[in-house]
Amino acid sequence: MKSALVLREKVIIMKVVVAHHSLNIPGGAERLCLSLIEALQKNGHEVSLMTVEKTDWELVQRNFGKVVLPSKESFAITRRLSNRLNSIPISSTYFSIYMLQLLANRMQKKYDLMINTFGDAINSIADITYVHFPLRAALKLSQIPAFTNKSMWRIIAPFYDSFTSLTDRIAPGYLLTNSKFVQGIIRKFLDRNSYVVYPPVNVQTFASNSFKDAKEGSIVAVVASYSPKRHLEQVPLIAKHSKHAKFVIMGKADEYSGSTFATLTEQMKNLHVEDRITMLQNVPVEQFLETLSKAKVYLHTMPQDHFGISVVEAMASGCVPVVHKSGGPWIDILDEQQGTYGFSYSTPAGAAKYIDMLVTHEDERSKISLRASKRASKYDKVVFMNRMVEVVEKIGS
Repeated sequence: MKSALVLREKVIIMKVVVAHHSLNIPGGAERLCLSLIEALQKNGHEVSLMTVEKTDWELVQRNFGKVVLPSKESFAITRRLSNRLNSIPISSTYFSIYMLQLLANRMQKKYDLMINTFGDAINSIADITYVHFPLRAALKLSQIPAFTNKSMWRIIAPFYDSFTSLTDRIAPGYLLTNSKFVQGIIRKFLDRNSYVVYPPVNVQTFASNSFKDAKEGSIVAVVASYSPKRHLEQVPLIAKHSKHAKFVIMGKADEYSGSTFATLTEQMKNLHVEDRITMLQNVPVEQFLETLSKAKVYLHTMPQDHFGISVVEAMASGCVPVVHKSGGPWIDILDEQQGTYGFSYSTPAGAAKYIDMLVTHEDERSKISLRASKRASKYDKVVFMNRMVEVVEKIGS
């Protein structure tokens, strides 16, 4: 097993290349990359951005607000392909280009340090790699990549695992990851140590928009993209067992969301809970913040989630989280403490029991909500930025 991360003392100003396949996507990995660029730039380091496709900075700022730009940037293609990675030929070519870019940068040695902030597919080559969830563990944990299906992935996975295992031995680098939960997966499936740096959350944005004294009614918020891996089919089942709550689902929807909508609609009808579940898609930021600010409870339905940024956002908004008893939301965010910062469940009936208690017992809910909102500050963007600068400077010195 590789040696654990050792942090050193000396700090120097460095030329750093931050690699990410694309920033033209509104996701947590992209937010993390942008926050790292901001942190390093503000601490005097010269930061270059390397991507597969050209960054559309107007699109980035629409998705994430005002961002700090890198000093330099390079890219391999001008066309946007990141929205077509559901195609196996496109995704294979796309990530092959990304790997070649990493290899070329390592061989040219133009920078003091190379940081890969999208290390799920390629866990080595860079000096520092941030892994959100290792793709090499996907098959055994039934988390199949979006660009393929289970049958095809069974064929591809052994070849992919052999190749990436080889690059691990040649140029391993340091691994960072987003939770103790994923740290355990990396240790088990990659046989490597990693260092946990929690991802950045805009805690203050949600806290400042929270009307903590106006938590009336019985709203339970659910934030998840309309895709099968989020397990939104659990919401109607939980609603069937609940006697008091009304559920509002807010999430990203695209051309692939049709089957999830159809499943939910049919379930809601069959279980006679249509009047207690509202499905919203691609809601404006203002409506999103307002709904969270009014909700008493936040329901997280995805099992084995890697971290759970939406859980922290909801906690900052004054919601009490009810999460599946697995993954980062339970292990890292709730610290495996039932009833301290929120609750975990294993069955729909169990989730409904906690939800009904929280929406009908405001005194108890308020106490937990206060602890949860304080807990959320642990994951603030500023905390991430400071920690990443500390880690990067000590590794690079």
